Amino acid sequence: MPGRAVGLHGHGKRARLQLGPPELFQPPEQTEVVVRRYQCQRCDAVTVVAPADVLAFLRYRGRAVVMALAHLAEGRASPWIREQVSPDRVLGHEGRRSWRSPTRWARRARALWPIRAGPEDDPRMLARTAVRTLASRSPSPTGRLLEDAVRGALDGGPRA
Repeated sequence: MPGRAVGLHGHGKRARLQLGPPELFQPPEQTEVVVRRYQCQRCDAVTVVAPADVLAFLRYRGRAVVMALAHLAEGRASPWIREQVSPDRVLGHEGRRSWRSPTRWARRARALWPIRAGPEDDPRMLARTAVRTLASRSPSPTGRLLEDAVRGALDGGPRA
């Protein structure tokens, strides 16, 4: 109908589990954040509006993912990275030896943020490229790579 306003209408709220440190250098924790859902009245598509620290399809906060990528780029061992970003303390035998999430996140960095990376397959190189790119998008750079990368990921423009 001409002249009829077609828009988004509230479609409810949903709690999302969030894992990781609430701020840099704080202990990791498990919390919930409420996200708002809106449904388009024209096409029935649902859009979710969430804080910048919430990443699509991930339980971990954006800052936890960036921290893990920075540690991976530095060559830190995956069990050490898990201690820094994961609140999970009960681990099976395999979980004590390695943690695959940082490697997966490095391979998904281009989908999580607008990052241009070459065709390299090495997760450490992908993580390094992601962290440097995110740091370059920090709205107020400090010269501290990890801090700037987190600010760039959360405040530095559009998310994928």
